Amino acid sequence: MAINLPRISITVDDHRGMGTQGELNILSLGFGIHQAWIYAAMFGTNSIFQIPSPEGFFGQSHSFVSYVFLISIVVFGLSLLFAAITDQKLLKLYTAKRVLLGAGILTSAGTFAVFAATLPGTLGIAATVFAGVSTGIGSALLLLFWGTAYSRHGAATIVMNTAVAIVIAVAIYSIALHMVPAPYSGVLTACLPLLELPILWHLTPVSYAVRHAIPIFNPLPVHKGPFCLRFALPVLLFGFALGALRSLSTQVILPSSDLTTQLLALFAGGAATVLLLVTTFSIDKRSHWDFLFRPLVPFIAITLFFLPSLALDNSMIAALVLLTGYMCFEALMWVFFGELSQEFRLSPIFVFGIGRGCLALGSIAGSLSVADPVFLSSLSPFGEAGGAVLIMLAMVVAYALLPRVRDIKRIVVKGGRDFDAIESFNHQIERVVWASRRTSADASDDGAETEALPLPTPGTLFGMGSVPAETPSDLPTYGSAGTPGWRAASIGSATPSKLAADTQLAKEPAKEAVKEPDAASSEAERSRRSGRFRSQCEVIADRYLLSRRETEVMFLLAKGHNAAYIQDKLCISKSTAKTHISHIYRKLDIHNQQELLSMVEDARDEL
Repeated sequence: MAINLPRISITVDDHRGMGTQGELNILSLGFGIHQAWIYAAMFGTNSIFQIPSPEGFFGQSHSFVSYVFLISIVVFGLSLLFAAITDQKLLKLYTAKRVLLGAGILTSAGTFAVFAATLPGTLGIAATVFAGVSTGIGSALLLLFWGTAYSRHGAATIVMNTAVAIVIAVAIYSIALHMVPAPYSGVLTACLPLLELPILWHLTPVSYAVRHAIPIFNPLPVHKGPFCLRFALPVLLFGFALGALRSLSTQVILPSSDLTTQLLALFAGGAATVLLLVTTFSIDKRSHWDFLFRPLVPFIAITLFFLPSLALDNSMIAALVLLTGYMCFEALMWVFFGELSQEFRLSPIFVFGIGRGCLALGSIAGSLSVADPVFLSSLSPFGEAGGAVLIMLAMVVAYALLPRVRDIKRIVVKGGRDFDAIESFNHQIERVVWASRRTSADASDDGAETEALPLPTPGTLFGMGSVPAETPSDLPTYGSAGTPGWRAASIGSATPSKLAADTQLAKEPAKEAVKEPDAASSEAERSRRSGRFRSQCEVIADRYLLSRRETEVMFLLAKGHNAAYIQDKLCISKSTAKTHISHIYRKLDIHNQQELLSMVEDARDEL
């Protein structure tokens, strides 16, 4: 059964008639459930599952870090880094729905195994290791699916759904802590991955690798070495700061039994959401992927000044400010990776693998550093404020080291896509069409009645759209006699009228059937020209680093459509369509649609 929830769209126009549109949809609910599982299973292990902290981490009385958490976060980070390295090589694995189902079940089973971690002896050790490894691998795969789902949207939509998802996660975590008694709170936590599965299943179409979906998984190639060097260090530092704030929020502030604190947490979430939305819709529309860092990093740094006041008895204001800063920080890092892959047309598996993997490994140091309040204070001459100063310093240095737009453009390999694959596919389609028609002609000579195969539409495969979900294979196979034929799962589906017409065609004399290959060749030629036109648009998009949405708009512009048609076709507002057109013209250094048509025509020489 399909999942249909109301969608809320926000469109903001400026005085120039340009617009920014964001849509709040089911992404927020699903990712909120996933984030709630992270809070409860990883950071709430002690309170929800009653798992004791390991001895030796800065003193048993202060530590709230469990062995399950340590194993899980390390495996989680390494799994994401492995996914980034293998990226397109194992693309079918990272996008298959059966893998999604297995990841959810594995994560849930590992969470249930946490109950057995308190058993003495070998059984308890085995349960701890299994829980850590299974939750680490399972949650890493789920995160890749969420990253892919988010990367299909624009910046405003990513911000809206992420901000609301963090509020949902905090609300669920608070309910699991205070309204559901143990051990039922642990059972609820273990069921959260299963609750997010239907939503993520709905958001994940048939494997992108099978459908050759463009532009998400036909990404621009990058120099991975320089990208990782410029990207990993600042993200590790951001991870240190985020891990410290996340541990304080989920282990000190939110577990408070005071109902006022819980209401403050929800209020902080609302404040963070409003702050993110106002920042997103009020900032210059020409800004790039790092536009949120400029106002939010200083704001988060200021909230850290309230960290020493958290230990006071009357610390509601400090808790409110710190929670607001933490939620902004949590949303900021997720938006960062989603918008980076969206604007520069990078593989979300690569970006989220490197980004969230390094963020997770950095958060280990941050979580361990705040396990004992005395530890951070001893590293600086600022006394009780030393911890806040060090976290703030990590954020400032990370922001200074963060690669800028010009750095990313240097790393992206322009024109690195293999367009020969498009022509090769079209030739394969032509051979299949010819063989199918030839088979019908031979059958008519023998007086047999056969059904002709439906003609595929290859132009959609390598274009901005995608082929139908029932196309797991588009290449011909060969029978024992060496005759080309379709695989069991063929492209498209035939209507009854089409089958009847093809059957009648098979009964015609051989002389009439011989004419069919000419018609089939003409159809294949038109499809080949369509694929070539799309590839010409891809050349332009690669050269000028257009975003995914801008590539879609440019393709429709190149076909001669206006802003009104693009508005209806892509389900966006007219002002948003005009904004995309303005960005395209600015990036391509042109002034009108005719110049764009000339550029696309000139790109033919590059194919």
